[in-house]
Amino acid sequence: MRRFRFTPALGIWIPALITAICFLVLAAVHSVSGAVEGRSIAAFHPAVAPSGLSDANLVDRLSSLPLDLNIGKADWEDGTLLVDLKITDGQDPVRMVLGDLTKMLAFSFEDKQNVSQLYLRFVAVDPWTGAHYLMLAANVKRNEWDHALLKELKQMENEPFSDRLVQGLHLTITNMWIKQFNAEENG
Repeated sequence: MRRFRFTPALGIWIPALITAICFLVLAAVHSVSGAVEGRSIAAFHPAVAPSGLSDANLVDRLSSLPLDLNIGKADWEDGTLLVDLKITDGQDPVRMVLGDLTKMLAFSFEDKQNVSQLYLRFVAVDPWTGAHYLMLAANVKRNEWDHALLKELKQMENEPFSDRLVQGLHLTITNMWIKQFNAEENG
């Protein structure tokens, strides 16, 4: 019987051969697992943030809106979103109101699917007394919503609301709004 003798030449080639075989096996396992991975179905799907509103996410959703006016009050009740936006001294109310009205309508009826009604009020705040005065309000229901109203609102510059917008958005225009609007128009 012949004995296997370890020689220095074999001492270099054997580890190299074993390493090469390990790399080939690992490459084969990786390519097979990659093919299986492409066909696999995830058993767990990460939670996706719902696109609707709820009591739990109302503050986060509204605070992410790029509104020009500050939110004075917000409430969510059975599909109705109620928001008060505060107009304070030194602001350009006509431009800001038109912009925020547009943003709130798009948010409520284009971005969110579970808002059935938006009741939005624009309230002037007296800097001396802190008293709140209603300037403009919109009461819009999803089943009456028309995207063309949003388009018309976006195109407004510095003119009064059309009859179509007043009726379609159920706008309540107060005397304070009319006085402010006339002051802006004449000033």
